[in-house]
Amino acid sequence: WVYGQDGSLVDVPLESRCYHNKLDKQELAARSVRVETYKGFIFGCHDPEAPSLEDYLGEFRFYLDTIWEGGGAGLELLGPPMKSLLHCNW
Repeated sequence: WVYGQDGSLVDVPLESRCYHNKLDKQELAARSVRVETYKGFIFGCHDPEAPSLEDYLGEFRFYLDTIWEGGGAGLELLGPPMKSLLHCNW
């Protein structure tokens, strides 16, 4: 999909063949996303009223720190990347 600099959906490959020209391009325009990082992970949030990522994670940060920092020697992940979409604030 191709988006304009203003976030509008400009073009969809095979739009007529796959979507029968029934896509609502205004509804599918890119939305603004607030982005923060923690321990190398990138989090995005569409809710401008949501708390900061650090506040949202709260005491759970302890577990992330333990997993990703471990004994301080570092961590190496092998294999293909895994992506997930979760319906929550962050």
